[in-house]
Amino acid sequence: MLGRKESCASGQLPMTSLSCLFYALEEWTIVELLKKYLFHLIIASLTISAILVFFIVPLTIVFFIYLTNILLLIYQRNNELKADPLSDVWNSVRKTIASFWDIYARIWHGYELHGVKNLPEGPGILVYYHGAIPIDYLYFLSRLFLWKKRLCLSVADHFVFRLPG
Repeated sequence: MLGRKESCASGQLPMTSLSCLFYALEEWTIVELLKKYLFHLIIASLTISAILVFFIVPLTIVFFIYLTNILLLIYQRNNELKADPLSDVWNSVRKTIASFWDIYARIWHGYELHGVKNLPEGPGILVYYHGAIPIDYLYFLSRLFLWKKRLCLSVADHFVFRLPG
């Protein structure tokens, strides 16, 4: 009981239950070793945290790209669509996936798109820079589809079509 004085072990001074618990924890655990190696524990946890933060953004993007592909495949098989991917049959799923990527871009990266009103109404060519990871282009396609209801077709190197997914 908490208020009652008891002896934690034979031959010791009387202790409360809480101090007896702390005494037992100090005896049973490796508190002294933790004090000795606390610096190493902190360095190891900071290193692991840095590695996770460094890799979490690319891994999240890759995960969402594969998830998008799987959802499109499920949609195609469930609705037994054999239509051309550029037809209007796909507009509902296009809008859903574009909304998802737009929300992800705004929340995770703070992505904004300016100057959409300067795009011509008819056909046009948009030259986009080559980045290390072309995720900005995916964000652009999503926002353009949501705002203007226009598809932007891409020209890519043969290497892109050899990537899984």
